[in-house]
Amino acid sequence: MLTYHKMSPESQLNPYLVQKIMTASPDELVSIIYEAAIRACAQKDHSKALESVQQLINALNFDEEEIASTFYKVYAGVLEHLYEHDYDTAREILMDLRKTWSKAMQIK
Repeated sequence: MLTYHKMSPESQLNPYLVQKIMTASPDELVSIIYEAAIRACAQKDHSKALESVQQLINALNFDEEEIASTFYKVYAGVLEHLYEHDYDTAREILMDLRKTWSKAMQIK
């Protein structure tokens, strides 16, 4: 038998965000993850920041070994800052990466 669980307002999904994610291209999804990571660092939300950076690592395409390895090293450095609770440095690095990513996607 199915039971009904009422969701709290905090746990309800934003339908606009869900739509944005479901219709986003892979490149746009990376931008969304950068935004989530930056926001999590600004809020000092350790678990969300770690999860966001891990998603960025998971998105790496190791068919392009040299580029993926470089980004992996940068993301590993961001993780180190997060483990040390150095959210400001992690946020700065992520903001620079997001800016570069945005420029690269415009050129593409």
